[in-house]
Amino acid sequence: MRVYIIVASLVLLIIGKASATVVDKGTDAQKSCELLVQNSFRNQDEARSAGVCEGMIETAMLFSPNLPADVRACPPAQGSTLQSAKVLLRYLDNNPDRASEPGITVAIEAFRDAWPCRGDDAESSTGTGPKKRAPKKSK
Repeated sequence: MRVYIIVASLVLLIIGKASATVVDKGTDAQKSCELLVQNSFRNQDEARSAGVCEGMIETAMLFSPNLPADVRACPPAQGSTLQSAKVLLRYLDNNPDRASEPGITVAIEAFRDAWPCRGDDAESSTGTGPKKRAPKKSK
């Protein structure tokens, strides 16, 4: 599954360089996603930048539930790209030290923080210890 993230990251990187818009780091993602959330584009470059955020967010939403249990996230099935972009921005505001890391990685971690998958035993991103398993449904 990690291969998918790497491939998706490379695709976004190539697309970004071809259009002069890149989301290499969390700071790039933050700028692009702020434009998407604010929906106030002054020119074509800002619109393209917001589109790059949208692509990165959609990629992270698609791949994050399929990652290994210690890093996966489970965004809501009916969740919107806009909602997910807001989650990423809130995560970066609360974790400014993560802004130098790859944007897609930070997005997936932001989703894990906001939407952990039921039953994962991995330590939470806050470091408070193992997550508790969801009770099994009785038949």
